[in-house]
Amino acid sequence: MVTAGRVLGAAVGGAGVAYAASDSVRGPVDEFVKKLTAAFEDFNDTSREFFENTGDRLLGKRQEPWLLDRQTMKYDEMLPTLVLDLDKVILHLHHESKQGWQVVKRPFADQFFKEICHYYELVIFSDDVFPVALDIVSKWNLPISGVLHRDFCKKKRNHFVKDLSKLGRRLDRTLMIDHDPAAFQLQPANGIVIRPFEGDTSDTELADLLEFLKAAACCPTDLRKFVEKYGGGDQDVGRRYLVQKQEQDKLVESRRSFGRAFGKNPSMGAPPGQFGGFGSLPR
Repeated sequence: MVTAGRVLGAAVGGAGVAYAASDSVRGPVDEFVKKLTAAFEDFNDTSREFFENTGDRLLGKRQEPWLLDRQTMKYDEMLPTLVLDLDKVILHLHHESKQGWQVVKRPFADQFFKEICHYYELVIFSDDVFPVALDIVSKWNLPISGVLHRDFCKKKRNHFVKDLSKLGRRLDRTLMIDHDPAAFQLQPANGIVIRPFEGDTSDTELADLLEFLKAAACCPTDLRKFVEKYGGGDQDVGRRYLVQKQEQDKLVESRRSFGRAFGKNPSMGAPPGQFGGFGSLPR
C-alpha cells in the first residue's frame, strides 16, 4: 500500500537527487537561499533598531552625544573632526599560537599622527571589542580626543556600521577613514576608503592621504564638497590630489620662471628711459 509519507519521501528524495546532480537546479536554489537569508538578516536589523528607538521614545530617553562637547574640550567651532578606524587602518591585529595577539603598526603612522593632530580633532571609532582600542591608544600615547568601540556600532549583516550623526559634531566638518565602505553607509559623503593594512612594510597609504587631509582641513566650507571635488572618497583620492597638486606646482613655477626671464630681458622688461627705449626719446 502506498502511503502519503512514502510519496512525500520519494518527492523530497527526488528533489535532493536533482539538486545534487544538476547545476541548472543548484544555482537558482543557492541564489534563492542566499537572498532569503539576506532578507531575514535585514528584517532582524530593521526590527531591532525600530524597537530600540521606540523604547527610547516611550521612556523619554534623550540621546546624548557620544563625544564631549566642543566647549568642554575648548575646541574652535570650525576645527574639523577626523574619525579613524583602528585595525586595518592604523595597524594590523593578528594572532599567533605561541605569542598570542600581535600588533603591527602601519608604516608612516607616527608621522601621520604627529602632523595631522595640528589640523583635526582625532577620534578612534573601532569595530573591535572594548577595551582593545583604548589600550592601544593609551600605550602608543596617540593624540586622540575620543575612543569608541564595537558597542557603538550597528551590526548589519557582516558589517559594523558607524553613525557619525551621534558624535555631536557638525557633519560638514567631519570625515571618516575606514577600510570598509559599509562602515559609513549612513553618511557616505563623509567617508574615505583606505586599503586594508595586512602587515605590508612597503605600505604608503597614510602618507598618500596626509597632504590631502591637510588641504581639506584648511577648507573653510563643507569638507564633503572638498572630497567630492577630487573625485570622492575612494582609495585613490589622496594620490589624485597629489598628482593635481604637482601639476599645479609645475604650472606656478613655469609662470614664475617666465616672469623672471621677462624681467631680465632688456628689450622687454626694462623701465622706460633705459636701454634706449621709448622713454629716452627727447620731447
